[in-house]
Amino acid sequence: MRSPEERSAAESPEARTDEDGRAVRAAVAYYVEKKTMDAVARELETSRATVSRLLATAREDGIVEIKVFQPGARASRLAERLASRYGVQPLVVPVTEEAPVEEKHARTAEAAARLLRTVVTSDVVLAVAWGTMVNAISTRLRPKAVTNCRVVQVNGMGNGTAVGVHYAHAMMDRFGHAFGANVLQRPLPLFFDTPGLAGALGRDRLVLQTTQLIQNADAFLFNVGTVSGGLPSAPHLYGNFLEDTDFRVLREDGAVGDIATSFFDGAGECAPVRLNARTSGPDLEALRSIPRRICAVSGIHKIGALHAALLGGHISDLVIDEQTADALIDAYPAGLSP
Repeated sequence: MRSPEERSAAESPEARTDEDGRAVRAAVAYYVEKKTMDAVARELETSRATVSRLLATAREDGIVEIKVFQPGARASRLAERLASRYGVQPLVVPVTEEAPVEEKHARTAEAAARLLRTVVTSDVVLAVAWGTMVNAISTRLRPKAVTNCRVVQVNGMGNGTAVGVHYAHAMMDRFGHAFGANVLQRPLPLFFDTPGLAGALGRDRLVLQTTQLIQNADAFLFNVGTVSGGLPSAPHLYGNFLEDTDFRVLREDGAVGDIATSFFDGAGECAPVRLNARTSGPDLEALRSIPRRICAVSGIHKIGALHAALLGGHISDLVIDEQTADALIDAYPAGLSP
């Protein structure tokens, strides 16, 4: 603080202007240019004590405003808002705005792997929908000694020359090794040629046993895919799984996203989307009974599909990076409200 004599000397407008100018110069040099106190004193041709007083003046007069940001504090606030708006258990991963997309994705996968390790215990059945995020999670799992754990694949594999097989086998093996689990894969295509074929294979004893195991799982790990103007995100565009007529149907039915190749509209409803009659994906309505439905997501382009999935009640636990969470809240301030 300045003494009464110093304040008196600074009362004239000329002195005040000069004092403010020196305070600005000192503040810029010290706080912006990161110069030492001694270096600032030499630059202003004054003493170190005077520089200290000028910096104090800058703070007192509002020239410099110092804010302290606690690590994770913003993420914690976002988590509270997500929980209030959507009724989920959110885990918001702190990231900087400058972080590249790959880092946000990787940190989200790491956080989901840590969460999953607390969820999987002995006698647990874990249902897994393969995809890029879940594949990234599988590479970050640390071994945990549990007994009688089963991991079951939720969506089909595609075919031997297209996307899906490399995810399904390698990814499921990593989950199996991490938890010493018995792994059950789902040897079905992503999409069937006709609804009749889908229904017939769905009644096969082996397929039906897998379906029942999925629906009675203790936890379900997945990501959301996006659909924009009838065009789904990868992997559905690769391997010639869908045709232009399918994209038109998705557009007409208002599909905005998918979970394990089961599509849903803007309200999170699956019934209006006709293509679901040909998919090997799960009955999302039946999966609502799974206690822990863990969705890991990163990327602002996902928020439309994510919001719809939350509206549909398909998610109980949400692992999301800070920037995506912020974008979701900004884009849909009403949360679950119509």
